[in-house]
Amino acid sequence: MALMLFHGTIAYGMDSTNKANRQQTLIEKDYKAAKDFYYQLEREQELGQDRKNWLKGVRKFRKIYLEHTKGPLAPSSLYMMGRMQYKMFQRFHLSIDLEDSLGYFNDVATIFPGKSLADDAIFNAAEIYLNDKKKDTLAAEQYLKIVQHFPKGDKYSQALNRLEKLQENGKIQISNHLKTNKKNNKLVNVLPVKYWSSDEYTRIVIRASAPVHYSSELLEETTGQPRRLYIDFSPSYIPPKYRSPVPIEDGLLKQIRTGQFSDSTVRVVLDIESISDYKIFSLSDPFRVVIDVHGNKKKTHSSQTTITAFKQKSVPALTTSEKRKQGKAKTESSHPFISLQDYKKRKPSDKAASTLPLPPKKYSLAQQLGLGVRKIVIDPGHGGKDPGAIAHGLKEKNIVLAISKRLANVLEATYGYDVSLTRTKDVYIPLEERTAIANTLKADLFISIHVNAHQDMSISGTETYFLNLATNAEAMRVAALENATSTHNIGEMQDILSSLMQNSKINESSRLAEYVHSNLISGLNAKYPTRDLGVKQAPFYVLIGAEMPAVLAEIAFLSNPNEAKLLNSTDFQNKVAQQIATGVVSYIDHHTTAALQL
Repeated sequence: MALMLFHGTIAYGMDSTNKANRQQTLIEKDYKAAKDFYYQLEREQELGQDRKNWLKGVRKFRKIYLEHTKGPLAPSSLYMMGRMQYKMFQRFHLSIDLEDSLGYFNDVATIFPGKSLADDAIFNAAEIYLNDKKKDTLAAEQYLKIVQHFPKGDKYSQALNRLEKLQENGKIQISNHLKTNKKNNKLVNVLPVKYWSSDEYTRIVIRASAPVHYSSELLEETTGQPRRLYIDFSPSYIPPKYRSPVPIEDGLLKQIRTGQFSDSTVRVVLDIESISDYKIFSLSDPFRVVIDVHGNKKKTHSSQTTITAFKQKSVPALTTSEKRKQGKAKTESSHPFISLQDYKKRKPSDKAASTLPLPPKKYSLAQQLGLGVRKIVIDPGHGGKDPGAIAHGLKEKNIVLAISKRLANVLEATYGYDVSLTRTKDVYIPLEERTAIANTLKADLFISIHVNAHQDMSISGTETYFLNLATNAEAMRVAALENATSTHNIGEMQDILSSLMQNSKINESSRLAEYVHSNLISGLNAKYPTRDLGVKQAPFYVLIGAEMPAVLAEIAFLSNPNEAKLLNSTDFQNKVAQQIATGVVSYIDHHTTAALQL
């Protein structure tokens, strides 16, 4: 009897544990849904214009908090309420939203002083006092709390910098104790700067040995000097050997000057011909700050694109046997070139859905009309020290390079496009460099080629992505896999994207993804039955900042034994290349149709 009771106790304990796990899963699902709704408000202009929708979003987080005040997501829910109320204040300019935001942030710090969001909440409250309420003394009190109670927090350096600026303005006094703390604070090394520059665009990447606070300011034009952008890193240090100015002979960027501005601050100054717009964001693993600058270079002579460490324009030739196979495929599928008159006579549905390739060495109708696409950049994912997915004796980096080379040849030889690859051999190229290459070459389309992987080897299929906020856990997983980072960092990237993507090519990228994906599925299914996983959106680092429609294709699952065999097959690789190219041409034809109907 005792034994039975013992087993019963164990069973009861297991049931309780399972019930608790299920409840936590439901809470996490609700929290994710609430945060997705917040991103939707940021992303969709019509939805975000109605204050009632924002209040609805706040209520979603309030419900989670009130039902689980001691749960692990309680601090995050309270913090998000403060964040949303502040966004509402910025949009609708109602003082009640500012007061509510301040109240929620203060509640996070008061109720959850030991949680990781406490110093973030205090810092946000301080920023409200400083920038919105113009109460410097109250702001200083909040910054001081961070310095005294969160010396190892991620807001420590920013709070101390704010206090120093307030002191410089004569509004507060910093004690010698705090000055000593700052001097003894561990400095992060700023590493050599990398850049890519053309006459209208520049991308600068500043790397650091660890995450570090940074701030920027645009200096207005003065006599003899154009507008200058500087970025301060603190607490940081740059070795003397990296402090020499870097002159740029051509392009929008004139030179980069880096120096030790103070004992604990490194300043990077960008001397640029003309700045019309710029964006700054940071990436993790490793930490680096990316600056995209737009403007117009003063034309003093014929300028050429400047791309550091990039000499990869030519496309490798196919072997004789590959040419023979490709020629046979052209003969079987080509059709007479369509004249402009015949094109106009076609039904709109036929024009939009056309997937027939054009004959060899003929320019597309869009090219003949001077519309849209001339330059295409193909990006073979991973490379060098980054193998990508590995399974069944194969590496993603090798497979996608082979497919990309074939795709480049189809687009050049069959359709007459100017094509460049971000890499033509097994070399490592950082994700932010790949987009910079496309921007600097002034590409019209950017296509990144990848293969997928999953712990469950039975999972298979093809999916195509464009850059946007992720809408489901699987998209987050794939983005984390391709970004070589954690899903936690992808969650942080969602916040960055919400402010970065306002002027990006999201709609066009979505359309390009649809055309590429539909042609991949329909073309492969004729010989290789393929599971259609659809067109999805996710925050891929490699697509951030692309100034043209950009997509990322996940061809198949390398972890699946059957699809691994296909991916290693020359015939399958050729078919994939042909179908992606057909999708690209279908997308371009669609744009030509739209232009002709104007």
